[in-house]
Formats: sequence, C-alpha cells, structure tokens
Amino acid sequence: MALLITIELCTLFFAITTLSSVRSYVEGEGLWSKAQKDAVLNLRIYAYSHDEKDYAAFQQFMKVPLGDSKTRKELLKPNPDMSVARQGLIIGRNHPDDVDGMLKLLIRFHDVSYLKRAFTAWTAAEMEVTQLIPISERLHKLVTGNAPQAEINALLIQINNMNKRVTVLEDEFSFTLGDGARWLEGIVLRLLLCLSLTIGTSSIIVTISVSRNIQRSINAIIEGAAQISKGIFTTRVKVYSKDEIGALATSFNQMTNTLECNIRELKETEEKLKQEKKKAESSEKVKQLFLANMSHEIRTPMNAILGFTRLLQESDIDEEQRKYIDIILQSGDNLLVIINDILDFSKIEAGKVVFEIMPFHLVDNINSTIDLQAVKAEQKKIKLNVHIDEKLPVMVQGDSVRLTQIMLNLISNAIKFTEEGEVNVSVTEVKQNKNDVVIQFSVKDTGIGIPLEKQSKIFEIFEQATTSTVRKFGGTGLGLSIVKQLVELQGGRITLKSKLGVGSEFCFRLRFLKQNIEDIPAGQHQKTIPVPSVEGIKIGAGKRILVVEDNPINSLLVLKVLKRQGYETDVAENGKIALDKYHTNKYDIILMDLQMPEMDGYEATVNIRRSSTGNSNIPIIAMTAHTIKGEYERCMEIGMNNFISKPFRADDLYEKIDSLLTLA
Repeated sequence: MALLITIELCTLFFAITTLSSVRSYVEGEGLWSKAQKDAVLNLRIYAYSHDEKDYAAFQQFMKVPLGDSKTRKELLKPNPDMSVARQGLIIGRNHPDDVDGMLKLLIRFHDVSYLKRAFTAWTAAEMEVTQLIPISERLHKLVTGNAPQAEINALLIQINNMNKRVTVLEDEFSFTLGDGARWLEGIVLRLLLCLSLTIGTSSIIVTISVSRNIQRSINAIIEGAAQISKGIFTTRVKVYSKDEIGALATSFNQMTNTLECNIRELKETEEKLKQEKKKAESSEKVKQLFLANMSHEIRTPMNAILGFTRLLQESDIDEEQRKYIDIILQSGDNLLVIINDILDFSKIEAGKVVFEIMPFHLVDNINSTIDLQAVKAEQKKIKLNVHIDEKLPVMVQGDSVRLTQIMLNLISNAIKFTEEGEVNVSVTEVKQNKNDVVIQFSVKDTGIGIPLEKQSKIFEIFEQATTSTVRKFGGTGLGLSIVKQLVELQGGRITLKSKLGVGSEFCFRLRFLKQNIEDIPAGQHQKTIPVPSVEGIKIGAGKRILVVEDNPINSLLVLKVLKRQGYETDVAENGKIALDKYHTNKYDIILMDLQMPEMDGYEATVNIRRSSTGNSNIPIIAMTAHTIKGEYERCMEIGMNNFISKPFRADDLYEKIDSLLTLA
C-alpha cells in the first residue's frame, strides 16, 4: 500500500512538473512571439522615423528568438551541451527556474509526435524570422543612405509577408503544445485512476477524494484559462488544496489579479489620454481661430494704411515727404511678412500644410521671384545675379507657390544680411529620368555670415545668429524654420555653408514631376500679361462696379483706387444691401468682401448665382483679409471668379478686373 501510494505521489509530482514545464513552454512561446512582433514593429517604425534608437530596439528584441534558436540547434546534436542549451533559453527571456524543467521535458518526450510537430513549426518560424537580419541590414543601409521611400516600402512589404507567415507558424506551435498538454493530461489521469483502483478498501475513499480534488483543480485551472482567453479577466480559480496544484491555482489567481489591475490602469490611462487629446485639439482649434481672427483684424486696417500710403506716394509731394512715406510702406510690408510667417508656422505645426501638384513654368517662376527682390537689392546697391541651368525642363509639376515662398525667404534674407557685394541665385539640374527631375536651388551671399556654433541651430524656431543681429536687422526667427519644414515636407533637404564675415550659402534639392507642354490645354501655360492703360485713356471708362464693403475706410480706399482708372462705382455696406442694388441696377463686376454683418459675402454670392432674374453670371471678385487655407477654394466653390487678399496692390486689382471684363 505504501509503495502504491509512493508511486502515486511520484506520478503526481511528475505530472505537475511536466505540466509546469508545458506551461513554461507556453509562456516561452508567448515571449518569443511578442519579441518577434516587437522586433517587426520597431523595424517598421525605423523605416519612417529613421531614428537609430528604433533600430537598436529591433536588435534588442531579436535576441529572444535568436537565443531560443541557439537552444534548438544545440538539442539537435547527438551529444548536446546542456549548459549551452540552458544559456539559449535564458537569453530567450525564459525564467531560470523553469529552464531545467523545459530541457528535461524535451529530452523525455522528444519522440512524441506533438513535440516533433511543435519543433517542426518552431524550426520553420525560426527560419522565417532569421530573414529579418539581412532585411534589417538592407533597410539600415537604405535609411542611412537617404534612399527613396519607395525602396524602403518595398522592404516593408517583405517584412509584412514574413510576419504573416510567422504568425501562422506561431499559431501551429501553440495549438500543438495545447494538444500535447491535453494528451499528457489524459495519460496522467488514466494512470492515477489505475493506481487508485489497486489500493485497498481502507484507502479507496481517500484516493477517490484526492483524485477528485486534483481533477477539480485541473479543470478549474483549464476553465479559468479558457475564460481568460475569452477576455473575462474577473475570472478566479477556486483553490481546493495547498499542494502543487493549489499553488498553481493560487499563482493563476495572482496572475489574473495583476492582469486585471494592469488592464484597469491601461483603460484609465487610455481615457486620460483621450481627454488630453480632446483638450489639445480644442486648444489647437482655439489657437488657429485666434490667429485667423487676429490676421483678419490686423490686415483690415493695414489694407487702409498701405493703400492710402501708396495713393499718397503717387501724389505731388516733396522728397522729404516721399522718404517718410517709403518708410511707412516698408514698415507695413515688414509687418505683413511677420504676420504671414506666424500663420505659416502655425499651419505647419498643426500639420495642415497641403502641397498642390500643378503644372507651372519653372524658369518664369524663378525670374518672377528675382524680380520681386530686385528693388530691395537695387536700394542697397547689391548685385542680384541669377544662373539658370539650360538643361532644366520648361514645365514641371509641383507646388509653385511654396517654391516661391521658400526662394523669397532665402533671397530676402541674403539681401537683408548683405551690406555690400552680391547675392547669387543658382538653379541647376541634379539628375533627370523619364518621369521626374531633381533640381538644386542655391542662394549665396557675401554678407555677415553665421558663427559656426550657431549654424546647427539656425533652422530652429525663434533662432537668429546673435542678439545683435536681432537688434540690427530685425525679424522673428521663423523664416528659416518655415523654409526647412517646407523643404523637408516635400521630401527635400536644406544645407548651409557659412563663414563669419565672408558670407553664407543655402542649398536645397526638390524633386518635380516632368510636364510636357503638349499635355496642357491651350493657353494654360501662357503667362498672363496685364493690359496697361494707354496714356490719357483710363481703362475703366464706361465700366460700373459694385463695391460691397462694410468698413468705411477700406470702402473709401477701393473707391479712390477705382476712380483713378475711370471706373464708375457704387457701394453696399453688406450683402443684403448688395442684393437689393444688384436687382435694381446694372453692374459690370462686383467686388465682394466676405465678412460682413446681416449677410456675408458667401451668402450674397450664392443668392446672386441662384437668381433667376438679372445677370446671375456677373463676375465677382472676393476681397478679404482672411488668408487661411481653404478660403480661396471655398470662394471658387460657391461661384466667385477670382480672389484678392487685403492689403492689395492697385495694379493687382486692375489686372484681375480687366481679365474678367475681357473674358465677359
């Protein structure tokens, strides 16, 4: 009897330790799988972040499957070195206390079909995972070599395909271990039952009771594990004894306690993050609205200041008065640059910059940009030279507005920080293929230069070379930061070469799609040439314009500007009055402000376009101090014909009016 009980106890001990080893393999498979997924995830992140920390994290996670691989290969040898096999499992992040049991399980049951199938799946998964090493090295070379994103994406596709295949093999390994555990459980239960039946009558009740307790404990653990797998983390296993099975049940309960606590904390953290995100989004919306409103409120009086100043500049005044007026205009223009820089920086920071891919005449774009800065260079008696590569294509596809913005910023800075000498602008082709062309833009000056210790920070926001630079030349420190981000958002890179007291050179490269002129509808690639007024003849003679403007000062300015070219004018203080005048009078064109009381310019335009009487197709030009992204598109959507922002230049207004009246 004692021998049978001893055998039974030994069998129980064997079963518990074996099941514990199976459990260790299940945990080990989970560690292997998690490390493999984390490695793939960090490799994907690295493909976009180009951060070496992500690549190092990938290598760290790969140590787990590589360590387990070391164990598997060692165990396949005729005389395996168990210390090497043990070290491999520890590298694979298995608990040192579980390693010996795991090795013994493999040695005892290496001929069992379940274990063979599991090893087969393990081997196949390992072979797939090892492919990550050469792929990661190739990806690392591409990233450090600034390779095109398309090549990086091709490697990501290989990684995704490999990850799918490994996932299938991981599932097969897990299911095989589960089948093996149930097979082993069945053998243990049958053996225990046979031993129990052989024990005498005096011990049969005790034996049955013990067997039932073991059965209930195991079933409880299995049922609890099934509930956990379904996501019911409140599950707790009833502890029937204080033996190994009871300890396992207690450990299970402790594990579920920790798991439930972690999930609760994660949910709380997630909820906090959602709330913080909502607050951040709300704050960003308020900031954007504030900036848009402030821009509008500043531009509205600036329109009157600059407009009337330009009218005064053209009047009969002496040289001293002209000098004062020039200073006012220059100060106003500088203020507008600051306003535009703040709005652009805000859009970039909010991730709302959208680049348009449209055909444009590259050389004309560069020459127009140079022309805009020529007056400033001439005033400072600085030579402004331009060299354009003859190999450049005539037409390209890209965002011409952003290119002009980048070039204007760099050229303007070069002129501002150059007291004598010259500014050289160079545009050259780097490489060209069938579909696109890479172009390098360079702006080099003989100005004050930038100290070496400041060159690494010059592109950061609110950074300028020195405090003396700020005092002498002014500026917000946003221009170069905006330039850098606009270049990088288009896949380019900007560099700086500078020597203090000698000058600076800014270079950047951008890729443009090639555009055949033959593919553009006739007339679209031709430059628009404004029609000047003939001496003594005013181009607005006989044309009547309705000016819809609620601000009396701006209204007066527009009337003065229009009357200088002989246009007949009428004024409406809001959209409602404009509709009444539109129905009762005949006009050739309407200048429509957007923000007005009672009825704004949008609603008034919609009503005009829907009108069944009168000239519903009358040309309408939007005039607004709002310059936020999407304003132009919204105006075009509702049927307006053109758009001019305040402050406006008289020549621009004449040109837009003349082009619409000519088409009409």
